[in-house]
Amino acid sequence: MIRIRDAMLGDGDALAELHARSRAVYYGAGGHEVAAVPDERYRESWHKMVADDRLTVLVAVSTYDIAGVITLDANGVFPTNAPDEKRVRLVGIFVEPSQWSSGVGSTLMARFVSITRQADAVGEVDVWERNSRAIHFYKRHGWTRDGTSRPGPAGADYIGFVHQQ
Repeated sequence: MIRIRDAMLGDGDALAELHARSRAVYYGAGGHEVAAVPDERYRESWHKMVADDRLTVLVAVSTYDIAGVITLDANGVFPTNAPDEKRVRLVGIFVEPSQWSSGVGSTLMARFVSITRQADAVGEVDVWERNSRAIHFYKRHGWTRDGTSRPGPAGADYIGFVHQQ
């Protein structure tokens, strides 16, 4: 059973650690090595996101452990690919690698889609082009390329996707 709840101020370190582990696996699969352990600056950025009332940070809890996190921005904290449209940016969705393909990501995505639908908005996200697992995940959940991109690490771009109702 997966339960979704709002992130709490005390979750910052656990979320930074989960994110670091997750991104180390997907960047590594794309040929770009990153640390699997967060440094203090990285931890601080997660503490700030959880505390920022303009963002929505939700965690997926499986049994008693945090298994995933999703961060949403409906308030323009992060730049949007289409500033003239009503958009909800999916800042990031990260699942504990041992929980991949267990339904955690799909449960978080269903919540994101529900929130964007209630806001009568378009969802948007940027995905590292070498993260084929994530690209497949987004396409499976109804996301399509929007034609935008921005520079990313290791000479690979982040490519834009949208989710429309």
